[in-house]
Amino acid sequence: MKKRLEHFLFYRHLLWEFLRRDLQARYVGSVMGFFWSVINPLILLGIYTFVFGLIFQQEIDVFRGKPRTIDFAFYIFSGLLPWYAFQEALIRATTCIVDNGHLIKQVRFPAKVLPAYITLSGVVNQLIGTIILLLVLLVYQRAIPMTFIAFPLILTLQMIFMFGSCLLFAALNTYIRDIAPLVATATMILMWGSPMFYTLDIVPPSLRTILYLNPITYLVSINHDIILAGSWPSFSSWAIFALFSLGIFIAGYSVFTRCHREFADLI
Repeated sequence: MKKRLEHFLFYRHLLWEFLRRDLQARYVGSVMGFFWSVINPLILLGIYTFVFGLIFQQEIDVFRGKPRTIDFAFYIFSGLLPWYAFQEALIRATTCIVDNGHLIKQVRFPAKVLPAYITLSGVVNQLIGTIILLLVLLVYQRAIPMTFIAFPLILTLQMIFMFGSCLLFAALNTYIRDIAPLVATATMILMWGSPMFYTLDIVPPSLRTILYLNPITYLVSINHDIILAGSWPSFSSWAIFALFSLGIFIAGYSVFTRCHREFADLI
């Protein structure tokens, strides 16, 4: 583990440069530039509020004793923020080795930097959306739950999970190019197989086991608890997601490390 950390610290300037360019590239030629990172979450939150809060008037018991006209919009938005970060990073990272063949063929280029900066880019955009959500919550309920202090912990586990997934599928796609379209389909299944647009209590008990096999279920549920409900997630939720995160990281790092010397010959 120490050598792995030293590896990224050694290439931290290269990692930062890739991240900076990636964030800038999103808004090249745009008048408002980086402010679109703020506007997009606001637009999404406004859409969810209008559709689920005003048209369907969906309610969910997370703000106990308060008016609940837009609660379900918050519920969806707080779950989608980490999901979008994961989905975007995974889809982009799956093809990052193939897409950057000119860099991979350079003898001394550190291939792990590619999935690493893509992971960080997704997290940066998630953080911007989270800040927007917190500001709206602060206006709406005059306070942010104390349980939000656990957010750095779940974000750290999420980054480990994302990075491990990116490493694994970036390596696999270099050998089997069918992996990329399969990942796009699989992420959609993972999204609907987690409680983002519904609550777990409405799922028949016979089907909940399937949802609990989905690591995104724990990621989304923990975010709901600490950001909206103001309740501490169960120890089992933390433990299971931590095991998922460490497991996928070890698998992804091991596969990528073993295969990266062959990348130049495969692309």
